[in-house]
Amino acid sequence: MAAEQVEAQPRRSAEFVESSILEAVVPADTSFDVQQKLDAWDGNTADDHSSIAPFVTERQFIIFDERVPVYVVFRTPSIDNDTLRAYLSRLAITLDVFAFSTAPPPEPEAKPPPPKELIYSETIKDSKEPLILRPEVNSQYVYVIWRLEVFISRPHGRFYKPAIYFQPTANLKPPPRTERPGSNDEYLPSKVPTALNLLQAFESDPALAGAHPRLSALRINKIAPSAPVVRELIRPIKTGQRRLFRTVPALIWRIRYSKKHTSLSDASLIASLDLEIAHVTGCKVQIESIELSLKGGRTTAIANHQGQQLVHQPGDQITYLYELEPELNGEGGLLYGPEGHILSLTIKANALVSDTTVPVLSIEWRTPVDFAGEQNQNFMKAAHRASNPIAQAPQKHLGPDSFAPQEEDAPPAKDAQKQPINVTVTVTGPPQVRVAEFFHWNIFIVNRSDKVRKLAVLVLPKRKRDFDKHKSNPSTSSIASYRRDSKELLASAVVDENIIYARQKSARSESADLLCLTTDVRIGHLAPGACYTVDLKFLALCSGVFGVESVRIIDLATQETADIRDLPSIVATETLDEAASN
Repeated sequence: MAAEQVEAQPRRSAEFVESSILEAVVPADTSFDVQQKLDAWDGNTADDHSSIAPFVTERQFIIFDERVPVYVVFRTPSIDNDTLRAYLSRLAITLDVFAFSTAPPPEPEAKPPPPKELIYSETIKDSKEPLILRPEVNSQYVYVIWRLEVFISRPHGRFYKPAIYFQPTANLKPPPRTERPGSNDEYLPSKVPTALNLLQAFESDPALAGAHPRLSALRINKIAPSAPVVRELIRPIKTGQRRLFRTVPALIWRIRYSKKHTSLSDASLIASLDLEIAHVTGCKVQIESIELSLKGGRTTAIANHQGQQLVHQPGDQITYLYELEPELNGEGGLLYGPEGHILSLTIKANALVSDTTVPVLSIEWRTPVDFAGEQNQNFMKAAHRASNPIAQAPQKHLGPDSFAPQEEDAPPAKDAQKQPINVTVTVTGPPQVRVAEFFHWNIFIVNRSDKVRKLAVLVLPKRKRDFDKHKSNPSTSSIASYRRDSKELLASAVVDENIIYARQKSARSESADLLCLTTDVRIGHLAPGACYTVDLKFLALCSGVFGVESVRIIDLATQETADIRDLPSIVATETLDEAASN
C-alpha cells in the first residue's frame, strides 16, 4: 500500500505538468485590473489557438526605453489551494525578452547582426506572491498571475524594423528529499555487518611481520548521486503563443558642444541637447523632467526648463541649452582626463498613445566629454597662473635707471620642457629661373619633437608699399587749425588726406611679377622623428629680382604660427646663363 502511494506521486506531478500552460501578455490598458477583467469575461474564446487569457486586450506596439507592465499567466486545472501552493513552490519561472529584425537589410553587410539579441531577463523569486484567480464562468481552470515591470532597452545590434517577443519558461523541480529519522553521527552503527576487507589476502605475507592491513570496500564502492539524475526529474512546462510586438523609438536625442568665447583659462562648454519626437509612433509625448549631471564638474541650465510639462506633437524638435563647467586642479588643468568627465542624461516622459494607453518612458544615457579637445593644456595653466595673484612670483620694484630682469633666469615650465615644438624647416630653390617657365622650391620639414604634428604651409606674397614714397603735405582741412609761425611745433598728419585721395584717384589693379601656384599645403600626422618634403610651384612673369614676404608654418593643433623670412631670392631672366644652367 505504501509503495502504491509513492508511485502515485510522480503520476500526479506529470499530470500537473502536462495539463498546465504558461504565457506572457502585455495589456493595452495601463491601469489594468486583472480581477475586474476576469470577472467580466463571459468565457468565450476566439479559437483553440488563441491566448490562454482572452479577457486581456494586448498592445499593438511597444516603445523603446519604456517600462512596460508584463503579466505572466499560468493556467492549470482546478485543484485545491494547498496542493496548488505546494506545486507553485517548486516552480522555477524565468522571463526573457528578445529583439530581432523583421526585414532584411537594404544592403548586405560585411558583419551581419545576430539573428536575435537578449535585452532583458528576470527570474521570478519565491518571495513574489502571485495572484490566484478562480473564474466563475470557467471554473475548470485556475489562473496564477505574476506582474513584472520590464524595461525595454535598446539592443546593441543594428536591427531593421525591429520587433520583440516575450518568452516565459517554467520548470517543475523535484520534491525535496525527506531525511530518515535517526542519528547520523555514529561511527559504527549497531547490527550492521562490517564491509569486506580488500587487503585480507596480504595478512599471511611474511614481509608484513604480523601486521594486519585493512581497506574497507565502502571506500571504493561508494557511489554518489550524479547531477543528470536531478535533471531528469525536472519537467518543463509548455508555453502558449508568442506574440510579436513591433518596437519603435518615441524620442531621438543628440548632444552637441561648442566652446565659449571667453578667456583661455575657462574650459567651459555650451551643451545643446536636441530632442525630436519621432514620426513613426504617431503619438504625442509629454516630457516630465530632464536632468543633466556631470561627473567632475557642474551643469547649469541657461533657460529654466523645469516645471514645463508641455505636450509635444510628432515631429517637434526641442533644444535645451546647458553650461558645462569642469573642475580644475591646483595648476589650472582639468581634474580628470579626456575620459574622466562623464555626462549623464536622465529623461522621464509619457507617451500619449490613447486615453487608456500611456507608456512611461525612462531614459538614462552616459557619455564622456573631452573639455581639452585640441586646446593646449600649457596655455590654460599659463592663463591660470596669470589670473591668479597667489601663483604669481613677487615682482621687484626697479628704479628708472635699472635694466629689465632677464627672463632666462626663471626656470621654464615642466610641460614646456616635456613638449618642445622642435620643427626644423629648410628651404632650397634654383639660383636662376627663366621668365614664363615653372620652377619649384623644395621645403624639407623634420619633426624633432616627441609628439605627432599636423602642419600647414602657406606662402605670403610681397606687397608693394608705395605710400612710403609719397611726400606728406599738409591737408587743406588742417591748414586753418594752426598759424604759420607755429608750423615747426607740429608734426605731419598720421593719416594724410592727400595720401587717401591719391590712392583712391589712382586705384587700379597692379600687375603681379611673381605668382605662387601652391597656395596651401596640409601635412597631417607627422610622427616624431619623421620628415616631409613640400614642393612649392612658382611662375615669374617678368625679368628681375623677386622674393616673397615669408613662408608661414601653422600648427593645426595649437594654431601657432611661425614666419620664415630668410628665404632665397628669385632671379628671373629672359634666357638662362650657361653657368647657371650647368
